[in-house]
Amino acid sequence: MKILFVSLLTLFLSTSVLSQTKEDYNTTLELVKKGFNEKNSSIIHEKFNAALKEKLKPDAFVKMIDSLHNDKGKMSTYELILEDEKEKNFLVEFENGSMLFLLYLAKDGKISTFQIKDY
Repeated sequence: MKILFVSLLTLFLSTSVLSQTKEDYNTTLELVKKGFNEKNSSIIHEKFNAALKEKLKPDAFVKMIDSLHNDKGKMSTYELILEDEKEKNFLVEFENGSMLFLLYLAKDGKISTFQIKDY
Protein backbone atom coordinates (compact mmCIF):
# COMPACT_ATOMS: atom_id res chain seq x y z
CA MET A 1 0.00 0.00 0.00
CA LYS A 2 2.85 2.37 0.83
CA ILE A 3 4.47 1.68 -2.54
CA LEU A 4 1.21 2.49 -4.34
CA PHE A 5 0.79 5.73 -2.40
CA VAL A 6 4.38 6.82 -3.04
CA SER A 7 4.07 5.93 -6.74
CA LEU A 8 0.86 7.93 -7.12
CA LEU A 9 2.31 10.88 -5.23
CA THR A 10 5.45 10.84 -7.39
CA LEU A 11 3.36 10.65 -10.57
CA PHE A 12 1.18 13.55 -9.45
CA LEU A 13 4.12 15.75 -8.47
CA SER A 14 6.07 15.04 -11.65
CA THR A 15 3.03 15.79 -13.80
CA SER A 16 2.33 19.08 -12.06
CA VAL A 17 6.00 20.12 -12.21
CA LEU A 18 6.40 19.27 -15.90
CA SER A 19 3.11 20.61 -17.19
CA GLN A 20 2.52 24.29 -17.75
CA THR A 21 -0.09 25.99 -15.61
CA LYS A 22 -2.76 28.50 -16.46
CA GLU A 23 -0.52 31.17 -14.91
CA ASP A 24 2.35 30.20 -17.22
CA TYR A 25 0.07 30.70 -20.22
CA ASN A 26 -1.30 33.99 -18.87
CA THR A 27 2.22 35.29 -18.30
CA THR A 28 3.24 34.29 -21.81
CA LEU A 29 0.10 35.81 -23.33
CA GLU A 30 0.71 39.07 -21.50
CA LEU A 31 4.26 39.11 -22.89
CA VAL A 32 2.90 38.47 -26.41
CA LYS A 33 0.30 41.22 -25.94
CA LYS A 34 2.94 43.69 -24.72
CA GLY A 35 5.33 42.86 -27.56
CA PHE A 36 2.56 43.01 -30.14
CA ASN A 37 1.06 46.29 -28.94
CA GLU A 38 4.47 47.96 -28.65
CA LYS A 39 5.53 46.58 -32.06
CA ASN A 40 8.45 44.89 -30.32
CA SER A 41 8.25 41.40 -31.78
CA SER A 42 11.78 40.56 -30.63
CA ILE A 43 10.59 40.00 -27.04
CA ILE A 44 8.07 37.48 -28.36
CA HIS A 45 10.66 35.80 -30.58
CA GLU A 46 13.04 35.47 -27.60
CA LYS A 47 10.42 33.30 -25.84
CA PHE A 48 10.39 30.76 -28.72
CA ASN A 49 12.16 27.44 -28.34
CA ALA A 50 15.06 26.65 -30.71
CA ALA A 51 12.94 24.72 -33.22
CA LEU A 52 10.37 27.53 -33.52
CA LYS A 53 13.11 30.16 -33.80
CA GLU A 54 14.49 28.18 -36.73
CA LYS A 55 11.05 27.89 -38.32
CA LEU A 56 10.03 31.54 -37.78
CA LYS A 57 13.08 33.60 -38.67
CA PRO A 58 13.26 37.02 -36.95
CA ASP A 59 12.88 39.13 -40.12
CA ALA A 60 9.86 37.18 -41.37
CA PHE A 61 8.32 37.20 -37.91
CA VAL A 62 8.70 40.99 -37.60
CA LYS A 63 7.00 41.48 -40.98
CA MET A 64 4.16 39.15 -40.01
CA ILE A 65 3.54 40.86 -36.66
CA ASP A 66 3.81 44.38 -38.12
CA SER A 67 1.39 43.50 -40.92
CA LEU A 68 -1.07 42.01 -38.47
CA HIS A 69 -0.77 45.05 -36.19
CA ASN A 70 -1.40 47.42 -39.11
CA ASP A 71 -4.45 45.39 -40.17
CA LYS A 72 -6.04 44.53 -36.81
CA GLY A 73 -4.77 47.21 -34.45
CA LYS A 74 -3.79 46.61 -30.85
CA MET A 75 -4.49 43.38 -29.02
CA SER A 76 -6.95 43.87 -26.19
CA THR A 77 -8.17 40.59 -24.66
CA TYR A 78 -7.77 36.84 -25.03
CA GLU A 79 -9.86 33.92 -23.86
CA LEU A 80 -9.12 30.20 -23.85
CA ILE A 81 -11.72 28.47 -26.02
CA LEU A 82 -10.21 25.03 -26.72
CA GLU A 83 -7.28 22.98 -25.51
CA ASP A 84 -5.76 19.64 -26.37
CA GLU A 85 -2.44 17.89 -25.79
CA LYS A 86 -0.55 19.76 -28.52
CA GLU A 87 -1.90 23.31 -28.23
CA LYS A 88 -4.25 25.75 -26.58
CA ASN A 89 -6.58 27.87 -28.72
CA PHE A 90 -7.31 31.40 -27.61
CA LEU A 91 -9.80 33.84 -29.08
CA VAL A 92 -7.92 37.12 -29.30
CA GLU A 93 -9.73 40.43 -29.63
CA PHE A 94 -8.06 43.27 -31.49
CA GLU A 95 -9.25 46.82 -32.15
CA ASN A 96 -10.42 45.77 -35.62
CA GLY A 97 -11.50 42.16 -35.28
CA SER A 98 -10.89 38.78 -33.69
CA MET A 99 -8.43 36.02 -34.48
CA LEU A 100 -7.60 32.54 -33.26
CA PHE A 101 -4.25 32.20 -31.53
CA LEU A 102 -2.73 28.71 -31.18
CA LEU A 103 -0.10 28.44 -28.49
CA TYR A 104 1.77 25.67 -26.74
CA LEU A 105 4.42 25.95 -24.06
CA ALA A 106 7.11 23.31 -23.82
CA LYS A 107 8.19 21.87 -20.49
CA ASP A 108 10.90 24.53 -20.18
CA GLY A 109 8.33 27.33 -20.54
CA LYS A 110 9.40 28.29 -24.06
CA ILE A 111 6.82 28.71 -26.83
CA SER A 112 6.89 25.70 -29.13
CA THR A 113 3.70 26.42 -31.11
CA PHE A 114 2.76 29.94 -32.24
CA GLN A 115 0.12 30.49 -34.91
CA ILE A 116 -2.40 33.23 -35.56
CA LYS A 117 -5.36 32.37 -37.78
CA ASP A 118 -8.59 33.92 -38.94
CA TYR A 119 -11.51 33.06 -36.69
